[in-house]
Amino acid sequence: MTEELAVRQEYGVVNFEEYAMSTEAVVRQVNVIQDVMRSVMKVDEHYGTIPGCQKPSLYKPGAEKLGFTFRLAPEYDVRTINMPNGHREYQVKCRLRHIPTGAMVGEGEGSCTTMEGKYRFRGGEKEGTGEPIPKEYWNLKNAGKIAEAKELIGGEGFAPGKIDGKWEICSIGEKVEHDNPADYYNTCLKMAKKRAHVDAILTATAASDIFTQDVEDMTEVMGNASTTQQTASQGNASSTTKPPMTPPQEKKDHAIKDPDSPASDAQIKAISAMWGKLGLEDSLKYSYCSEAAGMEKVIGSTKELTKGAASKVIDRLNRDLEAKKVQEG
Repeated sequence: MTEELAVRQEYGVVNFEEYAMSTEAVVRQVNVIQDVMRSVMKVDEHYGTIPGCQKPSLYKPGAEKLGFTFRLAPEYDVRTINMPNGHREYQVKCRLRHIPTGAMVGEGEGSCTTMEGKYRFRGGEKEGTGEPIPKEYWNLKNAGKIAEAKELIGGEGFAPGKIDGKWEICSIGEKVEHDNPADYYNTCLKMAKKRAHVDAILTATAASDIFTQDVEDMTEVMGNASTTQQTASQGNASSTTKPPMTPPQEKKDHAIKDPDSPASDAQIKAISAMWGKLGLEDSLKYSYCSEAAGMEKVIGSTKELTKGAASKVIDRLNRDLEAKKVQEG
């Protein structure tokens, strides 16, 4: 051992520049991740995005693909915490070991408990209303205005959900507390391991600027599944034949279940909330709604609207709210 090395070990002095990757190496690593994403990973299987999120979310299969690419083997430490009434929490630490060298290259943490809503309760199934989620909902949610966003789609009893591949307002059935939390012990353990693994992969590969932590299991945000918009089109645009275009309103009317039935409570509440944000006089509300819906006579209440008519009103309100934002700078 050289004298210089001995001094370093004794006093803990390390010249980090000697161990730093070159700029070219960093660029190569980023390119490898992007190449794997384009060539190997599949949208909605390995990663996906939700409206309002700029970065795609990395799923468990995607994390496994990156681990395989960089030859990283996960090792798990699991801590089990027993809770009252048979509930249980798992806290997991995932360490990644570089298979060729045996070096430890990163770690991540994740937890899951049977007290989480989707494990604690049964029931509460979502039923689509046919009404698309207003764009303003995602804007409010991203701004941290959760209560206002929830009120916009109908308040308690309503939530966003993905029905037949499209985001729409869903009514939520009554929840009942599950009488046997042990049914979900194994599921929660696997979920905690997955969260820790994804966290470790993002840290070890420095991929957080490309992906975000997985959110497909966050039902309060995602609804029933995740979706991908821009990222999917970038990788497949050149090889995909586009179907004939359908007029937007005709497509929307077709997607709404029973467009001639009375407007849903969620639609009526959304119209009321959006009208308040628009800041116009209440005396103009019904003539506005009638005109937006293409009706010949002026209604006396939003309860007179059909689902199809209410959808047109909400679209008009969305456009006017966007225009108002532009005017206000």
